[in-house]
Amino acid sequence: MSKNPLGGAAIRSYVRAVEEWWFDTTRHVRTAGDVALPDAAKVVGEIRDSKMYVPVRVTNAHAALRELPCGDLSEYTFIDMGSGKGRMLFVGAEYPFRKVMGVEFSGDLHKQARANIGTYKHRRQRCGDIESVHADAAAFEFPDEKLVIYMFNPFGPEVMRAMLANLERSLERSPRHVVVVMLWPENWQMVAGMAGMREYRKTRRYHIYQMT
Repeated sequence: MSKNPLGGAAIRSYVRAVEEWWFDTTRHVRTAGDVALPDAAKVVGEIRDSKMYVPVRVTNAHAALRELPCGDLSEYTFIDMGSGKGRMLFVGAEYPFRKVMGVEFSGDLHKQARANIGTYKHRRQRCGDIESVHADAAAFEFPDEKLVIYMFNPFGPEVMRAMLANLERSLERSPRHVVVVMLWPENWQMVAGMAGMREYRKTRRYHIYQMT
């Protein structure tokens, strides 16, 4: 038996490239491709605790969103912290959220996301209100609504700490149901340690927490 000339890593890379091409082509967007950290002059806030843009693998994102502990999704705003070119916004738009919002500190990525929002179209779209916000996650003011907050390791503990403090203040002003979804989470202990936060689901790929 002849051996496959492609190694396992090469095969996985090829499969992912095909998945990304298919997603972008069928939705009329351009979200593929990792992007290094931008120039400090082109961001809102500090760059030292941020990470490069890596688009989410769509199958992983759907696996997490299908497990949300929410009743009527039309009562929730979906927020992607560190939304990059907007891929997760379009995944989120395939669920009946009240609104889908991305928060991105890079001016260039924010512009790409807005361009993608303008061209996005897909038969599975169920949320028509999609927005990209050019803002620093550490200073972002959360809307006083039921929320699903999604993160795919967009920044380190310094920004995470400031963002969670803002969320706590928002919840003190307006107590409500908030769900936090973390894909391949690195700083999950910080979320799990919030007062009132409860673990809902934990797998190898994602963690889901909720404020009850």
